[in-house]
Amino acid sequence: MEMASKGEKSLQKDSAYEEYDIDGDGVVSDSELATVKAIHETEAADEKSDAQRKMAWIAIVAMLVFTGLIFLPIFPDSRIKALADLFGLFYIGMAGVVGAYMGMTAYMAKGK
Repeated sequence: MEMASKGEKSLQKDSAYEEYDIDGDGVVSDSELATVKAIHETEAADEKSDAQRKMAWIAIVAMLVFTGLIFLPIFPDSRIKALADLFGLFYIGMAGVVGAYMGMTAYMAKGK
């Protein structure tokens, strides 16, 4: 390992910050920290996008499964009529999740 010139800080052996030393010179520069920060931000944005996409797909599948279950003969008509208002709220909520995802995806794509 090279000795750091005057004013530079070098890393201890097996330092927790070694992962930030991209060029392996034993010194973590501001540009290396900025690069690592940008990588972490991109990864976090990717994870957030994946979670939102999964949430939208689950909402779509839930609406389809729920609709299929309502038409099964195991549920009496009287129970379905009694819960009709809640069913409407369920569909509005799930459609809101899907619509918000689709809208924000289109909005973000337009900005690029």
